[in-house]
Parts: sequence; C-alpha cells; structure tokens
Amino acid sequence: MEQYFIGIDSGTTSIKAVLFDSEGNEIGKAARALQGIFPEEDQYEEDMGEIWEKCKECVREVAVRFPDKKVTGIGITAQGDGLWMVDEEIKPVRNGCCFCDGRAAEFVDQWVLDGTCDRLFDLTGTRIFTGNQNGIVRWMEKYEPESVAKSKYFLHLKDYLFYQFTGQVTTDATDQSLICIDQKTGEYLPEAFRLCGIEKYMEKYPPIKEGKENAFPIQKGLAEELRMPVDVLITSGPMDVSACALGSGVIEEGHCCSIIGTAALHEMVIGEPLKDNIRAGMTVTHAARGRWLRLMASLAGTPNLEWMLNTLGRQVKEDAAARNQDVYSYMEELISEVPIGSRGLMYHPYLLAGGERAPFTDAKARASYTGISVRHTLADIVRATYEGVAFAMLDCYRHMPQTIAQVTVCGGGANSAVWCQMFADVLGTKIITVKGDELGAKGVIIHNMVVQGIYQSYEKAVEKTVEPDKIYIPNQENHNKYQKYYELYRQTCQGVMPTWKTRAELIKER
Repeated sequence: MEQYFIGIDSGTTSIKAVLFDSEGNEIGKAARALQGIFPEEDQYEEDMGEIWEKCKECVREVAVRFPDKKVTGIGITAQGDGLWMVDEEIKPVRNGCCFCDGRAAEFVDQWVLDGTCDRLFDLTGTRIFTGNQNGIVRWMEKYEPESVAKSKYFLHLKDYLFYQFTGQVTTDATDQSLICIDQKTGEYLPEAFRLCGIEKYMEKYPPIKEGKENAFPIQKGLAEELRMPVDVLITSGPMDVSACALGSGVIEEGHCCSIIGTAALHEMVIGEPLKDNIRAGMTVTHAARGRWLRLMASLAGTPNLEWMLNTLGRQVKEDAAARNQDVYSYMEELISEVPIGSRGLMYHPYLLAGGERAPFTDAKARASYTGISVRHTLADIVRATYEGVAFAMLDCYRHMPQTIAQVTVCGGGANSAVWCQMFADVLGTKIITVKGDELGAKGVIIHNMVVQGIYQSYEKAVEKTVEPDKIYIPNQENHNKYQKYYELYRQTCQGVMPTWKTRAELIKER
C-alpha cells in the first residue's frame, strides 16, 4: 500500500501543509497567509495562536481533499532563530519574535565592540545577529521582565508546533546550533550562554534530541480533529535552511543551496565545522550526520522586488495589467532591454527590520538606490533591484570557506529563469533548480521517511526523491562585466555604511 506524508513549513509570510508520496512527488498542498506585526520599526512579530490555527486548517484541508491518501508521517519545519516563549501550560506568553526582528541591536552592537561576537564565533562558528535568541532574551530581560518570568521555555517556532502535535517539549541540533551548542557533541554549550549573560536561563531551553528520538505519535484528540490516522508519526525538523538543502538534494561537501525567499540564504555543505577564519555567517548542523552547513543568511530576498513593485514600480503593475500579463513576466521583459549594471544605478537590498546579517552584521543597515541620474528610467530601477539581490548573493559566496562545486537555487526566486541566469552570470557558476515547489516541506518528509526506515540513509532518499529540473550555464562575457559592477556595489556599500548609524539616531530623536 502506498504511503503518504505531509510536510509542514511555517515561514515568515505563510504556512503550508504539503502532501507527498514516498518518492517525493507533490500531490497537493494548502497554504494560509500569516500576518506580520510591527510594534516598532525594528520589530517583527507574529501571533503564535494564529500560526497554530492556520497550521491545523492547512492539514485538515489536505486531509479532506485527499481522503484516499493514508498519511503515515508528518514532518515539521519553520523559520529559525527568533524567540517563541511559552508558559507552564505551554501557551504563548506573547507574540513570537521572528528571525528578522531587530530589537536586540543595542546588545549585539555592544557584543561587537567588546569582542563577545568574536569569542562566540570561535566557539560556535556563528556570527550572531539581532534575530538570534540570545540578544532577544536580553532585550526581554531589560524591557519585558514579566514575559521572561512567565516563560517556562524559550522555543523555536518548529518546537512550538511540534508540541502542539505531540504534547512533547523538545528541540533539535539544527535550530540550536545557532550559538547555543557544541558543534561536535550537539549538546548545550554553557560558555556560549555565559558570554551572552543568559546562563541563568539555561533551564528554559528544552532538551535536544536526535532525529529518531525526536519522533512521537500524534495526540489522539488532534488526530480526530485533523482527520489523520491515530498512528501517524510526527517528526521535528530539521529547521528550514537545513530542510531546504535536504529537499534540494544538497548533502555532498562543497555543494551549495541558495534559498531566495523572504531572506536570501546561501549555504555550503562542509564536512567539519569551526575550521575557517571567516568571521561572518553561521554554522548550522545539517540533517545528515557528519555534515554541517556554512550559512550566509542574508536578509536580501524577494521582498525587495515586492516593495519596489508596491512603491516605485506601481506603474509596472498597471502596465502589466493593461497587457493582461503576469507582472513578473512583464518585469523580466523590461529588464532585458537594460544593459548589465543598470547604467550605473546601484541598489543595496537591506530592506528588512533586522538590517543585514551576512556577510556582515549591521542591524541598522537599510536599502538604498545610488547613482541615479535624469537619464534613468523605471526599467533601470527594476533591473537594479534584481541585480542588487544577485550582488548580495555574490558577496555571500565570496565569504565561503571552500570552492563552490555547484549551486542549487530554490524558493520563490527559482521560478524566474531570468534571475537564475543572472545568478549564474554574476557568480560565474552553474545554477541548478530541482523539480518541486515546496522543498522545505519536502526536506522534512525525507527526514521523516529516514526516521521511519523507509529509506536507510539520506543519500538513498535523495537519490530516489530529488530530480533536477533546469540548468543555467554562466555566460563568461556577462560574468566579466558583472565583476566590475560588483566592485562598485562593494565600494558604494562601504561608503554608505557610516550613514546607517546616523540615520538610526535621528529616527530615535523623533
């Protein structure tokens, strides 16, 4: 009898439940939008209750639409970092703080100045940023001590959803590898907590469990509510970046994965952690044992296009509608008429509340267009926006510890052939996409199947379930041109950096 699996992926802007068969084919999915909450300019929160209710809606919808597909496993992944606080009854204490939240800047800035960031990097392989739990915990301690006092556990979002399904409070090494654990042993690292001044809260961190230990049956009453079999096995993790790499088939050393979504996450598989001196990015435990991901978790993702369309580019939306054409297809036509470098118009894509976190960390970083002249058109602005995200990608890969073997692109950006070719030309590296849209969800069902013994290893599971789709070969002439404009991108960025602090101070004075 064919077995089926549901992968749950709770991102920043939406949550999805995706149904797969045992060969990794997507059968159907349900999705719900999530509402961001912005109490201050540098804060990004979400309602944990809303996320759980919409999670249930998605799973129930899939079950109703495909009643003949017997689900034997559910895997859960979600955005990493942030802080999701629950009380003694495992109920939310407050809204969750997302990975792109920037409120902890005062603590992270101080840790940069006093050398704490460098010491933490030497311990964990991660250059901390404002969205990590440690800084947000310190902010809560200072500004919302009542929330800290009410909290029984400091969770990640994936862990909260796993509890709701199973009644078990756990976590795993993929989420906790960001500043909390010894990369070699997978256990909590007291020195990392001490350096951040949060050692008193170690008891609030849930037990770390490995894959086969972190698997429990669904709660019986919930199974009935969601129309799931009572014996369905729920697995926790891996976290979203590791899940996307696994779902993309990126598990071999030197292979890379770029997730072009709300953030732009660039990751390389490495065989041993803490061996490079590049004090940037993060080191994340991969799903496969003996593998880690060297991660440059840039915030420069698809929201840059969306913001441009909703503000400067409204005319683009109107023109596309008048032509009865998809707006993204129309934008790609526009930029094909603009030369590489957008006639000297440069865009730096630091748009989100958390500023930027790779390959440099600055919570005050903000996006900007530079080099604008009277001869520039809206098409130049559109192309510069695309190119800005591509230059940010190159900036990240220039800070990787090994030579790139190949890059697999996934996320919303993978749907754009023009952007993927631009990535190939900018990097000078072959770009691959794989079949399927929901690769984070696919990663956690691959993990679920390995835990259940349906596949004996991640390698065998990937071989059976992941299929290449398109390949983009770099154009060397274009690559040479992009290298020159990348130098302008770097110089302009370095020139504008000092203004970010001044800007932030002026805004505070209002």
